[in-house]
Amino acid sequence: MSLYHLCLFINSNDHIYANHSSIIVLKNDTPHPNKTQEERQALLHEGSGSAAVNAFVEIVFDNSDNRFSMENSDEVVLRRTIGHKKDEFFLQRKRATKNEIMSLLEGAGFSKSNPYFIVQQGKVNALCTMSDGERLQLLKEVAGTTVYDEKKEESLAKMEENAASIEKIDETLEYMETKLEDLRGEKEELTQYQKLDKSRRAVEYTLYDKELRKAREALDEIEHSRNDEVDKLSQLDEEVRNMHEQIMAVQADQKTKTNALKRNQVYLKGLEKDKTTAMTHKTKLTLECKELEEQLQQGTELVAANKRELKKLNEEIAKVERELGDTVQPAYEEAKATMVRMTNERDEARKQMEGLYAKQGRGKQFRTKKDRDAHLQTQIKELEAAKAEKEELLNGQRDKLSGLRKSVASETKDIEKKRKDLQQKAKMLDELKRSVDEKKRLRNEMADSRKDQWRSISELSDKVTEAKEASRRALHDMKRSMPFATATGLDALKHIVVAEKLTVGVQYFGLVVENFELTDHKYQTAVEVAAQNSLFHIIVDTDDTAARIMKRLEKEKLGRVTFLPLNQLKVDSVRYPESTDVAPLMEQCITFDPVVRRAMEHVFARKLLARSVDVAATWSTRSHLDAITLDGDLCSRKGALTGGFVDQEKSKLRAHYALKTAEEDLKELEKEYKEMKEKSTAVDQQVSNTMGEVQRLEAKYANLDHMMSRTDDEVSKLEKQIERHNKQVKQIEDDVPNTETQVTSFDGQIARLQEEMGTELTSTLSDDEQALLDQLKATQTRLDSEIDQHTQVLEDATVKRQKLQSLLEDNLIMRRTEITESSSRSRPGDNNANVSQAQLKEDLAQKKRELEEAAQTTDDVDRQLSEVKATDEKLRAEIMTIKNDLEKLKTEDSSYQKKLEKAHADQEKLLNKVSRV
Repeated sequence: MSLYHLCLFINSNDHIYANHSSIIVLKNDTPHPNKTQEERQALLHEGSGSAAVNAFVEIVFDNSDNRFSMENSDEVVLRRTIGHKKDEFFLQRKRATKNEIMSLLEGAGFSKSNPYFIVQQGKVNALCTMSDGERLQLLKEVAGTTVYDEKKEESLAKMEENAASIEKIDETLEYMETKLEDLRGEKEELTQYQKLDKSRRAVEYTLYDKELRKAREALDEIEHSRNDEVDKLSQLDEEVRNMHEQIMAVQADQKTKTNALKRNQVYLKGLEKDKTTAMTHKTKLTLECKELEEQLQQGTELVAANKRELKKLNEEIAKVERELGDTVQPAYEEAKATMVRMTNERDEARKQMEGLYAKQGRGKQFRTKKDRDAHLQTQIKELEAAKAEKEELLNGQRDKLSGLRKSVASETKDIEKKRKDLQQKAKMLDELKRSVDEKKRLRNEMADSRKDQWRSISELSDKVTEAKEASRRALHDMKRSMPFATATGLDALKHIVVAEKLTVGVQYFGLVVENFELTDHKYQTAVEVAAQNSLFHIIVDTDDTAARIMKRLEKEKLGRVTFLPLNQLKVDSVRYPESTDVAPLMEQCITFDPVVRRAMEHVFARKLLARSVDVAATWSTRSHLDAITLDGDLCSRKGALTGGFVDQEKSKLRAHYALKTAEEDLKELEKEYKEMKEKSTAVDQQVSNTMGEVQRLEAKYANLDHMMSRTDDEVSKLEKQIERHNKQVKQIEDDVPNTETQVTSFDGQIARLQEEMGTELTSTLSDDEQALLDQLKATQTRLDSEIDQHTQVLEDATVKRQKLQSLLEDNLIMRRTEITESSSRSRPGDNNANVSQAQLKEDLAQKKRELEEAAQTTDDVDRQLSEVKATDEKLRAEIMTIKNDLEKLKTEDSSYQKKLEKAHADQEKLLNKVSRV
């Protein structure tokens, strides 16, 4: 053996182990089997610099002489890796334990007991300086003497152990020989026993065969009795089932009648309330009609009285107007004109006298003519200014008079226009009132129709509730007929199919039981026994669809169902026997869509419908098909026979068809309820629209009435304004002559002053002027006397005129206006007791129509109330009859239950006999 090449142990700080001794020592680590972490760190790193994390040493041996016991390995590579926390050995680049490495090295001659094949570095000097005793001991170790002594002691210990084992083996052999002798004796006894046992069994067989024949005869007799009891029990079960169905039907009828009675009572209360409302409304309308008739009668009398009074007033007004126009007013005008004339003449004479006195006084007042003329010029200017003011006032009065007359004419036209507008609006108001009345009548009719629909909806709602309860019970019965996990899964399938967006009828076909129909109800038991729980398997188009649904079921833990993917079902063709005693169940008993034929073949293809149990047993063996009778007895193709009593209460198909019927009834009722609800909603909308139309028309009516009231107010204001303007015109017409007289007086004064200018300045009057002054004085005195005398005449005429005008305007005309207005149109909403006769007649006719409608409504409510009361009595009588019938049925059911218990007891006795036999 030789080292193939020299390997150096190098760590990260360049420390090199360059001799074989160090390498082998490091490799075997014999002197230091357990190094601490600090020692390993010191071994890995010496000096400064970053510390090494790990290091390894590797030896490659030449194994061409196969000294190492490794086949097909010319080289042997040993490696040891040392880190801070690990110490690993590798052999041929694969991890190995230290014991494996030591065993391999010892086999090659590197003995742990003789570590001097290689002398370690630093040991030579120690060998040279050791003593003779130590050197002798070293030679013994090198020569292997010490190892030989140790091996010898070990071998002697093993020899002693082997000697003890030989002694034990000898003892065991002696024991086994003894047992063999015992077994040989027992073998002879066993041979004799077998001969005797054979004889005993022959005798027992003879005895048992005789007892068996007797037991078979007894069993046949018991079987006949049991068959009779089974028939009797089946008949009793059928009667009990029929009785339960009758009881359930009667209870359902009782519940229906009770609900109908409750609805009828609610309807009755509503009709009684409607009757009270209708009677109240009818009484109110009767009283209103009576009151209107009284008002109409009083109004007729009042109109006649008003006509008479109006005629009398017109005659008095005409008389007063004639007296006023023919006598009083002319006398007043004449007296007034005379008074104005005399007053003007007196004032003119006074002014002329004052002018003469002033002229006489100016002769004394002024020294020169020039001063006088200047003074006169000043007075002339003052008089002209005063005249100008009077002329301006006169022009203003004339303009105002013209404006007032135009205003009166315009206002008169406005009044005529507004009165025509009032007439048109009055017609529109009448039309609106008729429209409102018609809409209200229509609203009342629709409200009555809506009440009937509400009652129908309430009845339908109760029926829907009953149908939902029946559907819930049917679904509960359906779930009871299947495993809980299947029921849970089927509940979840509806949501999963929607969530996965599967097309029903294309990808998802539903339960097997949902995909076929019985050709005749008598096949129900046979089909159910044939399918068993396969009725609740799910038919899908492909296994991918099934996988999608199963993934959702498993993910959400929603139960467990079985799928029938049509693309994966493999159904072998079946050759049915040609016999009148059997028929293919799939062709004879059910019909289905050809799309799911493969699923139906999977469930029903290997099933026959047999005439009897014996026929079923015969043909199931011959044809290797399952045969089922109409009663549900199943003869399996493997030889098993199952059947007996079938509890129809737990029938899967019966529960399915009950659920299907309940769901169809519920769907039909919900459809009818939805249609009725839509009709009710439409009627509600029509009522709302009509109410809105009524409100709109009433608002339009109120607005038009308000506009007419406002127009009336405007007409009244215009009439008052015209009257006020006429008074102003009269006043201005009276004031204009006075103003004209004053202007004329100013002209005379100015003329006289202008005549005086330029004359000689004198302090006395001329003879003509003196004569004129005397004449003026006499005229003034005379006029004063005449004015005093004529004042009394004018006052008398004025008083008489005022009396007649007051009588005419404040009494007669006002009264005529009141009477005329009381006979004019009256609008609804006016708080005016004097309504027009036409309006009263129209209101009375409307109230009478409403009274007739209220009477008809009352009669209809009375008729409906009578019908509902009759229905109530009829329902109560029917419920009482149903209760009596239910008690009788329960009594009969109790009797049947006792008979059934007795039949079960008899059957139990027969079974006990069978067990004893």
